[in-house]
Amino acid sequence: MANLIKVEFKKLKGSNILWICLAGCFILPIISLMVGSNISVQSNWIDYCTQSMWMSILLLWPCIFGLMGTYIFTRERIENTYKNLFTIPVGRVSLVLSKLFVLLITIVCITFISYMLNLVGLFIGVKLTLNDFFQGLATYLMSGLLMFCAMLPVMFIALMSKKGFLVSICVTIVYALISFIGIWAPLLSSILPIISIMRICNITALSIEYSYPMIITYVSLFGITAVSLFGIIFAAKKQEA
Repeated sequence: MANLIKVEFKKLKGSNILWICLAGCFILPIISLMVGSNISVQSNWIDYCTQSMWMSILLLWPCIFGLMGTYIFTRERIENTYKNLFTIPVGRVSLVLSKLFVLLITIVCITFISYMLNLVGLFIGVKLTLNDFFQGLATYLMSGLLMFCAMLPVMFIALMSKKGFLVSICVTIVYALISFIGIWAPLLSSILPIISIMRICNITALSIEYSYPMIITYVSLFGITAVSLFGIIFAAKKQEA
């Protein structure tokens, strides 16, 4: 398993997708800096970070992580090297789990980088304390972990579809748009995984109404996560090369 993970990291490191996704991290901090510089009374650190975080969760991160995850899961099919993997003794489940682990670590690293980029706000007078810094960091890292869970349905589709890359990218875009539209529908906002991240992490930059209590949000998110993870593992066992 360790060797598979190492190989997956090497493949990702040598791809353009990683650098495209990293470049995407700079978009919202730059926007926040431009918006913040036009505000006469500067906000504190938590307010400054959350003003761009909701856009990251609803729009930017689903697209970035969907693109990256789809690439990780479909690269061998795109390059027509998928069958070659099974000429050597590599378990399909181990291969899929290694890809999931690489995606998880990559998502956490990108959310960390996104958070650190908010430090540019110090140049426009955003107030920062050590306690606020670690509180914001914890929120970003938790949102990254939950975003990994929320993107598992897309990874399942990428694994199942013979045209995984194109189909999964389309699904990711639709998924992000439905989540964005869902913030105005209390029923959807209570159960959609991406919006659930906003609620669980207590991001209140947007006024979102919910039809159901918090426990339903937890059950929905982790239920979808469990079903998607089971589906990915099951598909890995059954799928023919």
